Amino acid sequence: MSRLLPGPRTEPLAAVDGAAMVFGDDVNTDLLHPSYFFSLDADTVRQGFLGQVAGKATDGTRSRVLLAGDNFGCGSSRETTMQSLRLAGVQALVATSFGRIFFRNALCLGLPAFSCPDAATLAEEGQPVRVDPLAGTATNLATGRTVALTPLDPFWRQVLEAGGMMPWLEQRGSLT
Repeated sequence: MSRLLPGPRTEPLAAVDGAAMVFGDDVNTDLLHPSYFFSLDADTVRQGFLGQVAGKATDGTRSRVLLAGDNFGCGSSRETTMQSLRLAGVQALVATSFGRIFFRNALCLGLPAFSCPDAATLAEEGQPVRVDPLAGTATNLATGRTVALTPLDPFWRQVLEAGGMMPWLEQRGSLT
């Protein structure tokens, strides 16, 4: 389990169920978590989540699956964005495509992130969604629609199984 991310945590690569949070294309990390909410204090970080995204209220008390279109997480890709996602209850990310650094940050910090061509149209806001990394699927539990996730590279799968990069390094004896 990653020691770097606060908030709810599933077992590595376990299927997760959550309410869909649906985003479009080119969502910048500065919109997801504005820089004026950077802090070491979890409450401050939590307050900043979705600070600039209208109509996306969150209280952090329920599990969520974030679905998005192309280039999700473009921009600065700060680590505090990942912390704010976790604090808001986000358990998995599924997007048509991700900003490169954002995608790598998510996996390094143990937050499952998968590409899928149908991600943005899988569910409507608030519908229940299941992401099953081992089966390689995402399912809209309200409609029964299931889509295939792009398989992770074997290296990144190992990192997620460990709970993130730091636990993976620790397991290998690379941290002393």
